Amino acid sequence: MNYRGLELDPFQEEAIEHIEAGESVIVSAPTGTGKTLIADYLIEQILEDGGEVIYTSPVKALSNQKYRQYTKLFGEEAVGLVTGDLVINRDAPVRIMTTEILRNILLEGRGAEDAMGDGEYVTSPAEVTLPDLDRLRAVIVDEIHFLADPDRGTVWEELLIYLPRDVRILGLSATLSNLDEFADWLSEVRDSEVHVVHEPTRSVPLRFLMMNDETGLTTVDAFDREFGKSKKSSKGRGASKGSNRKGRGGRKPDRRGGKESKTRHVEVIKSLHDQAFPALYFIFSRALVERLAHDLARTRTGEQLATRELSREIDAVLDDFSRVNPDVLTEKLRLMYRRGVAFHHAGLHVSLKGLVESMYEAGLVRVLYCTSTFALGINMPARTVIFDSLSKYDGQKISPLTVREFMQMAGRAGRRGIDTEGDVVIRQDFHDYAEVQDLLRKLLAGESEPVTSSFNLSFHSVVNLLERFDQEDIRGLLERSFRIYHAREVAAELRAEIDRREDLLEAAPDATDAKNAKAHQRIKRHRRRLTGLRRQLLEEERPKLWEEFQRKLAFLRANGYIGADDELLTPAKILRNVKVEEVFMTELILSGALEELSDDELFGVMCGLVQTLPRSASVSRPTPRWRQLAEPIFDVYLSDTVQSAGELTGNEPVFTPDLMPLGTRWAKGASLSELMDEINNPTDLSGDLVGALRRAKDMIGQLRVVYYDDTDRRRELGDLIRKVTRDEVEVIG
Repeated sequence: MNYRGLELDPFQEEAIEHIEAGESVIVSAPTGTGKTLIADYLIEQILEDGGEVIYTSPVKALSNQKYRQYTKLFGEEAVGLVTGDLVINRDAPVRIMTTEILRNILLEGRGAEDAMGDGEYVTSPAEVTLPDLDRLRAVIVDEIHFLADPDRGTVWEELLIYLPRDVRILGLSATLSNLDEFADWLSEVRDSEVHVVHEPTRSVPLRFLMMNDETGLTTVDAFDREFGKSKKSSKGRGASKGSNRKGRGGRKPDRRGGKESKTRHVEVIKSLHDQAFPALYFIFSRALVERLAHDLARTRTGEQLATRELSREIDAVLDDFSRVNPDVLTEKLRLMYRRGVAFHHAGLHVSLKGLVESMYEAGLVRVLYCTSTFALGINMPARTVIFDSLSKYDGQKISPLTVREFMQMAGRAGRRGIDTEGDVVIRQDFHDYAEVQDLLRKLLAGESEPVTSSFNLSFHSVVNLLERFDQEDIRGLLERSFRIYHAREVAAELRAEIDRREDLLEAAPDATDAKNAKAHQRIKRHRRRLTGLRRQLLEEERPKLWEEFQRKLAFLRANGYIGADDELLTPAKILRNVKVEEVFMTELILSGALEELSDDELFGVMCGLVQTLPRSASVSRPTPRWRQLAEPIFDVYLSDTVQSAGELTGNEPVFTPDLMPLGTRWAKGASLSELMDEINNPTDLSGDLVGALRRAKDMIGQLRVVYYDDTDRRRELGDLIRKVTRDEVEVIG
């Protein structure tokens, strides 16, 4: 079968057959095998039939990329974008949404009749409604395995539970080890069969290589052999004999003497052949991403990456960029870019992020240093992928990469239709190889972790469920979660094992006399094991989600949010429209602390509730006015209600007073560069600041819904949203 001039693979044809039959399907295949082509086919079919479709993704970068891609394919009028940052063409037949936005719409039951209706068009996701269900034919859930994410996975589960059952689902996923279990659960939730299409083989195979100063670029097997020799050699020499020279498997002393040197990233790039580019170099540190990119550009190896012709092409692109963005491109960045070297991370200036991505797509970037976010969904394949480490900082501790994370990044290697294979290079010195050798074997085996449920209702979800359903129905919804489904599966296995052991005990002969001591001990072990299994069964059968719901309900009752008959009192009526910093924001509204603020100051406060700053960042000292304004907000933050809510959900409330004056200055018309002059940090934080401004705008949109019945206040907040929606906040990126 051909589609858009491409010969489809068998798995793509199989998925399209299910689509044409009007069925739901999960497509599981490695990164880079062409899953999204199936989504394109479904969208095209629905548009031709006069229907509507929603495409959800876990990250805004992917949503933005799909928006750009689909506007080219289907035209600007046909495609809309709805994220917490931007709302464009919100009623289009093809809507690209982040998963949270769609979950919120479904949870709140927002239909077309719930639009503001005051003639004002305000770009706020809080005002976006669900399409007419007669026209909504399907929802595409990209990266559906994100359901396992400990922080955000609940959103995926809620979406799949709340979505009307006659709306088809196309789930796109990396390879899952429990794919059939996941599909069986989804079939039960959807009340119709969800078919599975699984393609385990990549269209462009991967070749895994290792690199250090001792071995050069080599295969994993050859690296293991050299490592084995190095261990034997070091044992034979003794620690003192090899300390002053470089021997087989030894490590070079650095210039200070004694301490072993580390294989540098430049040496890895230098070892690659001419056809190995473009290369993605994954580093799990923003500071290192920036530093190493500039470092490479200054070396002889970096100077030789780009031909004169390529540098001329890059110069033309940079000149065009500078005309549109006169204050963004520094000479240091220009030098790096024109040598075909770039970096990419979440904190990067939004315009630079767009520049780097467009240069990469145009083949102008030879080496891109990037964090793991670059691999998530965004279609940016490379010839070679390089790992600087097999572990990363997860926000709390350094943890080894999971198989799914590793393959998501490694899968970017090998461009379909261009490369016969993709190279994955791991920079690995001998001195710490023993620590990661078992992890590497696990990663290379490619057996992905199972998808597990992280279902944990937010307070926003609790009050919205209470408004729409009675407790019996809510318990029924909770029973449909993947967490409960998996617990039932485990419980069934435990019951079967308990039955088997009970049968064995029942059939066992009397073993009380001394002659049957061994049999007696065996029976005792069976009984102990049986007791343990029964305890496990009781634990699995406990209604844990219902208990968690009741704990949150008790908190809401104790703090005056919910009445004795489960009716929503004033605080809960506010909370049902607040999706970020739910209880903290509600308590701020109730306290009256926000009433003392001008609209510009209100926007600044919202910036401080949606974004944290790294410890390395320092911000200019706030004025006495801001120290005075922050005090009542800080009092609410420290209140028992807010702190107890954080303990119940496991999420510490966000309160960053340093950002508040900056948000106010933006509302008053200051430029991004003026705001960045107030922040000192080793890495670019402008992307983080723009994200804060955008999310603060979303918070104002939620406030606007809270004040729905106050026409004057609603219009004031609408004016504020329009005022802050400018420049970088308005850019798609």
